[in-house]
Amino acid sequence: MNRPVTIVQIAKESGVSISTVSRVMNGTAPVSETTRARVNEVIQKHHYTPNAFARSLINRQSMTIGIIMPDISNPYFSAMFSEFEHAAQEANYSLLLCNTSFCAARAGEMTRRELDYFQMMLDKNVDGVVVAGGQADLLEVSGAYRDALGHLASSVPVVVLGNPIPEVNCRFIQRERGQGVFSAVNYLASLGHRRIAFVGGEDGVGITSARLRAYQDALAALRLPGERELVRLSDYYTPDGYRAARELLASGTSFTALLAMNDNVALGAYRALADAGLRVPQDVSVISCDQFYSADYLVPRLTSVDQHNELFGRFIINALLGAINGVQEDVSLTYHPELVVRESCAPPAPASRWCGTASP
Repeated sequence: MNRPVTIVQIAKESGVSISTVSRVMNGTAPVSETTRARVNEVIQKHHYTPNAFARSLINRQSMTIGIIMPDISNPYFSAMFSEFEHAAQEANYSLLLCNTSFCAARAGEMTRRELDYFQMMLDKNVDGVVVAGGQADLLEVSGAYRDALGHLASSVPVVVLGNPIPEVNCRFIQRERGQGVFSAVNYLASLGHRRIAFVGGEDGVGITSARLRAYQDALAALRLPGERELVRLSDYYTPDGYRAARELLASGTSFTALLAMNDNVALGAYRALADAGLRVPQDVSVISCDQFYSADYLVPRLTSVDQHNELFGRFIINALLGAINGVQEDVSLTYHPELVVRESCAPPAPASRWCGTASP
């Protein structure tokens, strides 16, 4: 069996040094046209592709970016990872994905896995790391997590999606400040809704706090009722939306519209409303704060806030690549969420048909 051609053989056959072959392939230093042509001819003859590990020894770069996420099955993170991958590939980088299965309700026991992945990134000699979600999303992080993240950031460039953590030298990027929520609440108010409920999201998590605060500020600005009974936190998935909407219905709280944390939660709320004999939008209007890929295929089609996650994913990778290459410029996000109106909202139903006090 023929052994793979090595850079040593390419150099020997070309009559040049190994470093010259490396310079020809990487374009890192001037090489005469005659030498470049001779080396390229030998490379093409053998269909030579340099071994990634060998290249990393020469360049002192692995051309690999580490991605640490809490749940790749969540459409929010899976769509973001796809954009990470596209942007990284354009720059000739590969991605190393770590899925922590983080849950805020079990943050204490889950921290160990995140810290293990931080160390693994160092062991794998990645050129930079993106930390998306997990404990970085919490309003308060543990001392162990802060120390481990600081140690990681002292070794490689790190971009964190979340609130800044004092004394940790990372690039922190906050996408979620509740943008888009006001437009959703305002749209419902323009249709005549006054009692607007909020379901989904997990207590103590930054993204939930930001959207809930934006919802409450919007109600106050529009002089709409904002009772605590209108809010039912749960989590970010379809069963959580179902559970939260059922609790809301069972409480007897009056409402005619429902603001869901994301499309997953809205889907669960759809089912809970249907089980209670209520129709969307004839009896209850529904809007999602974060559009995924399914909004156009629900029945009725779901009105959602498009947070432009695809642009955000590319922005994150570009920010990390800048840090890897020593660019200190602080670039800000320039796009804004967009309310996409579909079929799930209508003026409130007459009180004789649905007054918001039915129970499942």
